[in-house]
Amino acid sequence: MKAFSHKSATITDIALLAGVSSITVSRTFTAPEKVKTQTREKILRIARQLDYVPNVFAQNIKTTQSPIIGIVTDDTFNQSYAYVIQEMCHHAEAKGYSVMIFTTRGSRESEARAINTLVSYKAAGVVLSVINDTPDYDVSHLKILYNSSTKLIQFDRQFNTSLPAVCVNDQRAGELIASVVRDKGYRKLLIVGGNERSRITRSRVNGICENIPSDVRVTRLYADYRYDLAKEKIASHFSSGAIDYDAIIGINGAISLAASNIAARWSLNMIDFLSIDDIPNAEDFGLFYPCVVHDYKQWAMTVAENLIAAIEERPWQQRTIINGFLKNHR
Repeated sequence: MKAFSHKSATITDIALLAGVSSITVSRTFTAPEKVKTQTREKILRIARQLDYVPNVFAQNIKTTQSPIIGIVTDDTFNQSYAYVIQEMCHHAEAKGYSVMIFTTRGSRESEARAINTLVSYKAAGVVLSVINDTPDYDVSHLKILYNSSTKLIQFDRQFNTSLPAVCVNDQRAGELIASVVRDKGYRKLLIVGGNERSRITRSRVNGICENIPSDVRVTRLYADYRYDLAKEKIASHFSSGAIDYDAIIGINGAISLAASNIAARWSLNMIDFLSIDDIPNAEDFGLFYPCVVHDYKQWAMTVAENLIAAIEERPWQQRTIINGFLKNHR
């Protein structure tokens, strides 16, 4: 067989050795069902021998979809995000897709760049958790998705409550925490949330406050969903001397972890902690507290299965709400 070691192998090289046209070689990689099995296998065998790597970007210029799935999230520290990434990669690989992961770190510019990259590559689908789920968040940079063939599923944070999504029943999560407050008879609460106008924070806080006795004193502290920023806000609050609480409730796992760490520094041993979302590996560190947990594996699997079904144009559930349950509450 003629060697092509002096340069990267091309479609023309493979066509010459296989005795077929360049178009047939191209179809083998972009529309294999249109190539006879014997011919396809011969082309693929020669491609492997030449270490040929298809140019996905060039293919995308002529096709409507590429075998790419994108995951765009704000912060992979979030335990549920880690599960989605793991499950999505597993499902994608089994179906012949590659996964591109983007962490936006609270930057709208990074979010826009990630979406533009995926659409330009004609990605088959995108799992998106926006950096900001407030009603006034400027989502003009996401409109590019509407006119593309890329399938979208919102995960956790939503920018549009009418578009496909897999998310938590936030109101119910707050109601479950409220049941603990009633059972324990707490009278002075600190609730630590994310952005004050966040849909998630508002739903969870409302679920708590609407279902506890009216004479319970509630202090609301709006911080950030990310651990480091939440820790700064909570530390500043405690430094002001505002520590007269029976219990502190974190709106998500990162916030709850930040609150418990700051309280430990202040030796606030008499304050109980409650959380919506579990703190990752908390029990390994002797942390047992009432919390609302969600089946992250189910959550992740639902996202993955729905997106693959949407891409393959099979029936799928466009909006799924995951209900949580109480853990460590006696």
